[in-house]
Formats: sequence, C-alpha cells, structure tokens
Amino acid sequence: MLNANAFANASAVVVAAVFIICRIAVIIMPDFVFKVGQSFLHTVRLESGQVSGSLSFGTFILGLVSAVALTWVITFAVITLYNKLVEK
Repeated sequence: MLNANAFANASAVVVAAVFIICRIAVIIMPDFVFKVGQSFLHTVRLESGQVSGSLSFGTFILGLVSAVALTWVITFAVITLYNKLVEK
C-alpha cells in the first residue's frame, strides 16, 4: 500500500518546483519556451495568442497555488483509489 498523503505531498513539491523553473525559463528565454509549447501541441498554431506582456506576481502566485493544490488533490485521490483496488 502506498501512503497517499506522502505521495501527494511529494507530487505537489515536484509540481511547485517545475512551475517555478518554468516561470524562470519564460523570463530568461521566452521564445524558446513558446517554441517548446508549440511543439507539444503539434498542429495547433499559437502565434496569434502569444502574449508579450509580463505576468504579474499575483497571477504567478495564483497559478502556483492552484497547480500545487490540484496536483495534491488528484494525487491523493488516485493513490487512495489505488490502495482500495489493491485491497480487493
């Protein structure tokens, strides 16, 4: 059995780190990050939606907190369900 709380905490920390690293990457090399994002979406063209403005600190914190919270809840739910299914 997996410890759902510990697993969710670890996942949330990893997502927070990736979120912060991504934000730093956007500040340092925005064109590269845009090209990587474009490559993830294959045939979708993002040029018309490309933002050249800066992300406010409040928006950054909102994104960080919501990404971490959502990751924690989803991971906890998945591990809890996994443990229940393993018991059967």
